[in-house]
Amino acid sequence: MKHYLEFTVNIKPVQATQLILEDTELQSNLIFQDNKGAEEKEIVILVFQKFFFRNNSTATLTVTIDDFSGVTYVKCISSGNGDGIFDIGWGAGKSFIKPIRQKLAANILEIIEDN
Repeated sequence: MKHYLEFTVNIKPVQATQLILEDTELQSNLIFQDNKGAEEKEIVILVFQKFFFRNNSTATLTVTIDDFSGVTYVKCISSGNGDGIFDIGWGAGKSFIKPIRQKLAANILEIIEDN
């Protein structure tokens, strides 16, 4: 089951990444990180992977943080956290996104989409 969260923050992408990676559990689940920047435009891509015992599945969380439009957007997409034919996730996807939101909570300007 896919879960998606998009919001804006009042800090630059690299600063947001530093806050996220202060969480040791998130840091231990990080499997990919890429930072690109040119002329005051930055993008950071983070990919996390975690095994959830409650539904016996491995979930991924992809986070993109960019300031291409002058505002920093954070987009979180969790997937692969469902089990069985009905793709039941038992809350695994939302719980995987939750630490990202918590680490950046003080900097959130607007939540654009949360499902």
